[in-house]
Amino acid sequence: MNTTIVSLIIFILTYIVIATEKVDRTVVAFLGALFLLVFKVFNLEQAISYISWETIGLLFGMFLIVAALSDSGFFSYLALKVARFLKYSPVKLFIVFPIITFILSGFMDSITVMLFFATLTFELCKLLKIDPVPLVITEVVMANTGGAATLVGDPPNVILGLKLGFYFNDFVIHNGPIVILAGICALLYCFLVNRKNLKSVKHIPKAELSRMDPAEAITDKKELKTALIAFAVAILLLITHAYIEKFLHIPVTVPLASMIPAFIMLVVLGKKSELIIKKVDYEVILFFIGLFIVVGGLEHTGIIKIMANFITNTFKDNHVGLLSTLIWGSGVASGVIDNVPFALSMAYVLADIAKVAVAPALSIMVWATSLGTDIGGNFTPIGASANVVAYISLEKKGTVIGWGRWIKLAAPATFIALLVCNLLIYVKNLIGWF
Repeated sequence: MNTTIVSLIIFILTYIVIATEKVDRTVVAFLGALFLLVFKVFNLEQAISYISWETIGLLFGMFLIVAALSDSGFFSYLALKVARFLKYSPVKLFIVFPIITFILSGFMDSITVMLFFATLTFELCKLLKIDPVPLVITEVVMANTGGAATLVGDPPNVILGLKLGFYFNDFVIHNGPIVILAGICALLYCFLVNRKNLKSVKHIPKAELSRMDPAEAITDKKELKTALIAFAVAILLLITHAYIEKFLHIPVTVPLASMIPAFIMLVVLGKKSELIIKKVDYEVILFFIGLFIVVGGLEHTGIIKIMANFITNTFKDNHVGLLSTLIWGSGVASGVIDNVPFALSMAYVLADIAKVAVAPALSIMVWATSLGTDIGGNFTPIGASANVVAYISLEKKGTVIGWGRWIKLAAPATFIALLVCNLLIYVKNLIGWF
């Protein structure tokens, strides 16, 4: 059988099975990669060459640091400290908690952020006797939106950035302002829709409050301080690595920027590092490796080039139409399928489109695609991993959200955020700032 047809069939079947969520996505990705080798689409050496080890290294380093922060009780402490500072006011919590998830998700895995915030939000809302569902959904919407602001905020950004040569500062400068405005509009909508229901009991039992002492959330002060320092150093190196290479001639690449502070942190923590290493989400890393090979099959057989030529011919001399399609197409696609394989496929497509003289600049196509992919995941409960984590966390507590209720609140907020992104991308293209 023709290798081009084989690679396309394997890619489509891999996508479909991942979307059904009936089989672990890592297993599916690796099975797809193995079938490409079995049917001789390419050999093992060629398959490995399609793996972006920069992406794997960056993720591994950040995962180690976030695992240490999580293990030390950082997220629980932060949420409880803020809640106490706001005097457990439902109105203030509804505004501040989503802003915190927005900020945190710009620098670390939104899955970890929502794993803790969904549970703590439920407990606080139970104490205040208010419905936790609207606040949790709003936190997820803001987490996914905030993740679009930086290179490390969301896996699709890591893929698009490192595959196409864009780094931390690029995302902050170009996506950051757009994401902030989109997030403000989305949060404002969610608040206005739910403000009438933000009434709690007047007197909260002191015994209940004493059980929510922020200080008790910290399990290991040394681990917390070490992880926070490692996190700060990682972010600093991600911001300055290009200048360090240029002026000091020290090759601090993107993956080294996260792995150096991560492994120094592990050395400082001694035996505790064994527990941290075990808590890293290796499944995600393995999923990426398998996926790089599956999508690499499309690139190897020329299918990506065919797709890029089709898009280029469809939107010839219509840059606005192409950029809008990238935002809304990516947004809708990410609402129903896993946004990681979609982003990886688009990285290859955008690279080929950029080679055509009449195409928009590669950079603005990357910003449009990343914004649509990251924010569009809010549309449904399965659109992004953070959504699934929050949805399941509430189910375990006996609160069933349901698709209808999720979409009723999240879809309009997502639509508003994407509309803001579309307008600002249009302005960027108009003034030539990309």
